[in-house]
This record gives sequence, structure tokens and C-alpha cells, in this order.
Amino acid sequence: MTYRAIEWSLAALALALAGCVEKHAFVADDGPLPVPPGTTEVSVARLLSEYRGYPLQVKDDWQLDVVVTANDRFGSFRNALWVRDSTGGIQIKVSGDELFLDFPVGQPLRVRCQGLVLGDYAGEVSLGAASGDPAYPNGFIARDDRTYYLKPYGEPGEALPDTATFAGLDDRRLGSLVAFERVQFVDEELSFAWCDPDADTNRHLVDCRGDTLVVRTSCRADFAYRLLPAGSGYVEGILSRFNRTYQLKVYTDRNVVTDSPRFAPVFRSEAGRVAP
Repeated sequence: MTYRAIEWSLAALALALAGCVEKHAFVADDGPLPVPPGTTEVSVARLLSEYRGYPLQVKDDWQLDVVVTANDRFGSFRNALWVRDSTGGIQIKVSGDELFLDFPVGQPLRVRCQGLVLGDYAGEVSLGAASGDPAYPNGFIARDDRTYYLKPYGEPGEALPDTATFAGLDDRRLGSLVAFERVQFVDEELSFAWCDPDADTNRHLVDCRGDTLVVRTSCRADFAYRLLPAGSGYVEGILSRFNRTYQLKVYTDRNVVTDSPRFAPVFRSEAGRVAP
């Protein structure tokens, strides 16, 4: 049982009333929408397996049945939804502000893939519209096209992120909501904010073994200029990758609980976790 699972079991009502931690869902109470005739339901992993390193337009009438795990509510992910199913996660690029009003965290979502384009930036694969700019492999789904490609259904439910360790990361977790326990920010960064002024910024978590993980924060996040937490404990976010280095993108610092004393890592590694 994770730290947050224990917290929820002891104080579920208090969390619901205070709104301290967003809830996540992977199954709607009324089940998934039926698959339309001629449409094939595929998994996120199946969709991603088609990508070959260059822009790829989905030709088949494929449908994803996923759940929203992050949106633009806290400023960390502008024009983007992160979604996942039991096989993995992916970013969907969507135009517009306040996406969280239509696509809250935990919202079951049907995604029609036909006509959308898989592309990547520095190894991070996303699904979006065709791009008119050769500098970008895909673009943002237009506001007028949202209802064609993205159909929410049911009510948002609740679930927990996958618990992981720095040493156990692999590409199957990319795009998914993950949580780490008994971690802390490195000593050298304790007086820093999450972000430098006006620039997306890397900070570094360390675990008891001395393994480290890059934490990448958007300067547009509503917590960007708050000081990093000084204790140790629990941190969750979306697992991403920049080239061969794994990154954690924290959705909101509400899901960072570091009220335990700091520890002395067995061995200090100065490099971020590198993808195999």
C-alpha cells in the first residue's frame, strides 16, 4: 500500500472536502462506451507500437478507451491532456484554455484516432492533429474538432498512480502517472524554487540508494516559484523522457507530501536516470 493509499484510507472524507489531492479513475461506473461498427478498440501500447520515429497519421479507424490523468488545471501542461489505460499513457495535444472543465482528471474518455498524427519531441511521443509547420511533427486538435475526436463519458472516478522506483523505470511507464516514496530533492537545490524565473527548469530528486531523477517543471505552473520542499516523502507526476533521460513532470505540488525528515543517500549519483 502506498503512502497516499494509507492517507486516503484514513482521511478520505477530509481529502474530498478539502480538495488537497486530485482523484484519478480508470473505470467508469457505467462502463466504457460501445465500440461503433467498423471501429477497432486498441490499447495505448498498441497505438504506440506503430510509431517508427517520424510523423505517422493513423489511417485505421481505431478507438482508445482511456482516462485523463493530467490536464491544464495547474498550469503544468498547457494545451495538453495526459491519458492512460492499463497498458500505458500518452499525451494528446489539444487547443484551448481551461481544458480541465471538459476533461477533468479521472474522466473516462473515448479517443477516435483515425486522422490524428503520432509524433515525438526528443523521444516523447504524443498524439495530435496534422501539422502545417515542418518544424513540428504534429499539432493541436482544434477546438471545433474536439467533439469529433474526444468524447468524455460517465463520471470521473478515483484510482491511484503506479508506485515505482528510480532503478525500476522503463519505457512501459512513459506517459503514465507514477509515484515515488522515500525521495527528496538534492541538498544543493534546497534553497531553490521549482523553476528559475521565466524558464522551464530541471531539479533533481534522490532516493535512499543515491539514484536521481530529473524533475522538469513548467514556468507556467501555479507552483513554479514556490520553494522546493525540504523534507523527504512522496512525489508523483507524469513520467516523461528527454532523449535518453527520464523526467518526472509534477502536475501539482498538492500531490507532493514530504513531511518526513531528510535522509543520507547511500551513494550520490549526479546524473539523471538514463533510459536503457
